[in-house]
Order: sequence, then C-alpha cells, then structure tokens
Amino acid sequence: MKPKARLYSLVKNWTKKPGLAVKDFNQGQLYEVMMQPESRQLETWAESQNLSFELVLSSKDLVTEFVSLTSLRDASKENVIDLIKEGIRAANYWHSFTKPHAIMLSMKAEWLIDQDLMNAFQELLLKCHLPVGLIYVGISESAELKQATELQEALIQLQRLGILFHLLNFTGQDEECELMLNHRFTHIHLAGDLIRQAIPGSQCEKKLIALKALIHTNESLSVAGPIKLMHEKSVADKHAIDCYYGKHIMPQMTLHQVLKMGKTAKQQLAMRQLIKKQSQKE
Repeated sequence: MKPKARLYSLVKNWTKKPGLAVKDFNQGQLYEVMMQPESRQLETWAESQNLSFELVLSSKDLVTEFVSLTSLRDASKENVIDLIKEGIRAANYWHSFTKPHAIMLSMKAEWLIDQDLMNAFQELLLKCHLPVGLIYVGISESAELKQATELQEALIQLQRLGILFHLLNFTGQDEECELMLNHRFTHIHLAGDLIRQAIPGSQCEKKLIALKALIHTNESLSVAGPIKLMHEKSVADKHAIDCYYGKHIMPQMTLHQVLKMGKTAKQQLAMRQLIKKQSQKE
C-alpha cells in the first residue's frame, strides 16, 4: 500500500470511530484525561490571562521602570512561594523574548525572617539564572517588625544573590530610616495616604516634600501608587515623583500584554489608548 493510501485509510478509520461522551468515562479515566499535557497547557494559558501585572512608569517620559506582581500584595504566607514562582516565570518569559522587564515581588518583613520560606525562596533564585537587576524584592511592614537583626541578615543573604530592594509604604518612621541607612534601596514607595492627603499648604504636603528630599538624599527613586484618583496623579506630577502606577496611569495587564508593551513613551501611550477603548466597549 502506498504511503498516501495508508494515510487515507488511517484517517477514514479514525473518523468512523465512535466518540466517547463524558458519561462513558469512569472517575479514574476522567482523571487521566484531565491530567494529559494538553489539559495542563490549557490551564497554564488560562492562568496567563489573569490581570496579575501592573506597570510602573517613569513620570518624566512614561517609560516602564519595572513590573509589579499584584497578586502578592494580599497573599497569605502559605501562597507566597507559588506566587514568587509565577513572578520568576514571568521575568524569564519576557527575558526569553529579549524584552526583559524587572519584576517587583512585594513581601512582608515577617516573611523574610521565616527560615523555611527564605530557604525555599533562595533555592528558586539559585535556579532561575536571570541577570542581576531583573528581580526586586519590595519590603512592606518593616516598621512593625521587632526582629530588626533577623531582617538585616535576611536582606544580606538576598543581596548576595543579586537581589535589589524596594522599601514600600514609606512614612519616615525611625525603623524605616534605620533600614535605609544600612541597606541600598533602588526605589522607595511613598505611603498612599501621604499622596492622597497632600492638600496644598497642609502639614501632609510638607511631610511629603521632606520625605521626597530624604529619598533623593539616599540616592533612591520615589514611587507613588496605586494612583486611584486624578487628584493623586496631580499631586505626583506637582511634586515630581519619579515613578507612579495605578489605574489612572496604566491598567493591570496579562503576561502577554506586558510582552507586547513597547519601551518608548509613544508605544506605551498608544497601547494605553487601545486598552482604554477596549474596556469602554466591554
């Protein structure tokens, strides 16, 4: 039989084969079907469509500074490692397309002094092989933590692995300032309340000005967000905050949308307008 004839007969026999309905499977067979690679690929694709990423832009030229993994903000301790894996996978994905974006992983200070969590985190970092500068760790709730020495040691361990740091929700407390003196922070995020309540001439605005000066003295970049009101964007622009993010700056995105984003201001503005039009249609 010729190869073409053999292929024809195979296809013909396959098309005549009766299909199986879901009710024809027992529980074990159904489980095996769901565990096939195709099902896993579909599940991975569905996960990648989640709006899990938020672009942080330079206020001067709207160029992407870094990407924040939003799902880590309200995560429980039990889910931290799985979400970190998601963030590292995203950074690897963008880097593989030669469009690298730095990912910022927001972590509570109490998580960083948990030895089991830190061991798992360091193991992930050792396996990822990403260039230095593509993974940031944002530290939150540092002022509430009493074990300052343990936190310092945890940061030193991460620093040795090439991790860069952000300080989140900065309000100028003594514990935060001491942390700034002992460690290098590339970005310092101002607390959202400071931006929101910075009415012209108020004490809050004076404090914002003082904290911004302190941040620049530390040779760090100031960050405002999430920007939820146009008033907050106006305050950030007025006081020349270096970077900002939020729904009035750029909507949250999927893994693939981040990849499609250009680096230049014109490309990003075009994409933002397109996303805005799409959301209005919906």
